[in-house]
Amino acid sequence: MDEPAFALDAIATLAIEELIRELRQDYSIVIVTHNMQQVARVSDETAFLMVGDDRAGYLVKHGPRDERTEPCITGRFS
Repeated sequence: MDEPAFALDAIATLAIEELIRELRQDYSIVIVTHNMQQVARVSDETAFLMVGDDRAGYLVKHGPRDERTEPCITGRFS
């Protein structure tokens, strides 16, 4: 899902997030978003990716919620 609740009101966002929680019982779901609050609400695992000077993407951090991914979710990454 690419920005699944972008520009939606709070009620519609809640409905999308509830659907994500329902679907993840049977499916793996990948969400690409800038909304870190949503990431914190709906994710079991988080991967943080960036683009290098050569415009190639690379994985910065990955894992379940722990001290390594918390700065990414809260916007305090370096």
